[in-house]
Amino acid sequence: MKQLKLFTMLSLALSFPVLTAQENTEVVVVNSEPISLDQQEWENNYYGMNQNYVNFTSEQKKFKDWTLAIYAGVPMVQGSDLNSSVSGEGMKWGYDLQAVLTKQITHAFGLGLQFNYGKAGLQTPALGGYEGDVQYRVLSLIGDINFSNLLRRVDNKSRYAWALHGYGGLATFGYDTNISPKNNQRINKKTGTNMGSGSLGIVGGGGLRYKINQSIDAELKAMYYYTGDEEFDGSTSVPGLSEVNERKEDGMFVFNLGLIWKIGKHYEHLAWADPLADIYPGHSPQDLQDMLVVCAQGDKDDDGVCDDWDRELDTPAGARVDGAGRALDTDLDGIIDLYDKCVTLAGPAENDGCPTNADSESLLNFAIANLEFTLDSDVISPSYYPLLDRAAEYLKYYKDNTYDVIGHTDARASKAYNMNLSQRRAEAVKSYLVEKGGVNANQLNVVAMGEEDLRFPECKPASKCPEWKNHANRRVVFVLK
Repeated sequence: MKQLKLFTMLSLALSFPVLTAQENTEVVVVNSEPISLDQQEWENNYYGMNQNYVNFTSEQKKFKDWTLAIYAGVPMVQGSDLNSSVSGEGMKWGYDLQAVLTKQITHAFGLGLQFNYGKAGLQTPALGGYEGDVQYRVLSLIGDINFSNLLRRVDNKSRYAWALHGYGGLATFGYDTNISPKNNQRINKKTGTNMGSGSLGIVGGGGLRYKINQSIDAELKAMYYYTGDEEFDGSTSVPGLSEVNERKEDGMFVFNLGLIWKIGKHYEHLAWADPLADIYPGHSPQDLQDMLVVCAQGDKDDDGVCDDWDRELDTPAGARVDGAGRALDTDLDGIIDLYDKCVTLAGPAENDGCPTNADSESLLNFAIANLEFTLDSDVISPSYYPLLDRAAEYLKYYKDNTYDVIGHTDARASKAYNMNLSQRRAEAVKSYLVEKGGVNANQLNVVAMGEEDLRFPECKPASKCPEWKNHANRRVVFVLK
């Protein structure tokens, strides 16, 4: 009876794909008339598409396709004459260890070889009560269907980290069962069998898998093992015990938690791959991983800029650099900041990058060379503040020097008016340098020059010149005392 049931289930399982495939089968009618072609012409016409065929190698694979999983959990014999859990009797615990090697064939289907080793507790109140355990070994060939990949939406771009798997396949059982009466533990009844074709069964179940990272997954799995006999629970070793529930054939639930290692050198495993990823715009995860490889040539000068785009490969140790790997020279005096004692003030190398005293007047006037005033005004435009800030740095560096701050006007208006206006302009510059720039007030002496000593002398009267020259005459200069 057992063999007949198993044969019937196997026949249905094997014939199902064939029956479903017939619905979509195309019938191709081949012309039966003889064709007079020589061998070479025949091959060119009918096998030409295969002439350039190249064998697919592992180097061409884009995904990992092997996994090794280790599980641990608890078994529970249920639906048998002796069960692990009996109402009013409690639970007899056991253990289950699993190892599964799986080959992923498509993104939604894999084929695995699974081995179970464990022990399940047994008990029954029938015939005065019996208890014991079954130590089992199970070898299974299991198909793995990834339902989440099958049902995955094309427009779902969220992180794909959870997957629902379904399992089913054939198993061969080996076991040793020991049971004893509860009131006489010294009486021991034993049954058992070895794995092989004579102890075949069916296994099925499901699992919820979580992607921890590109190398490891975790899974919570529940499986049912159908043995197809009444010997697994040992009830046949006690006369009359197997007839208590005559139609029951032994089975076992197993609940496991495990880790899955994805084997291979590629970035992603096929079970987590999106089969439509290649039609999405942008780069694949593997392409992005390759693009993120930086510093392929290293960083020989250890300045934090890869040699791939470092424009100065011998930067001195400790020097600050810009994005191109060149040592910074803030004041652009040709001396890098590492060796420059005056980082913000330009100066010659013989003076350690600091300006000399002889150049102080020219440097101050160069700093404010573009500072000019609008017509009939002593108000400094905010656009000139950076020029005065630069002048203040020089003045604080030359703190032992004193300077005349000389105001000028153009040739419009009277001499007396222009003298007053130039005085106000010089005072405005001094006031900014002292109040905003932190310069010592005693270092500066205000002098009014009026319309004398014009930058463009030909602009007297002002009507002789274009306005830009008159504008340039409205200025302030420094003179070292």
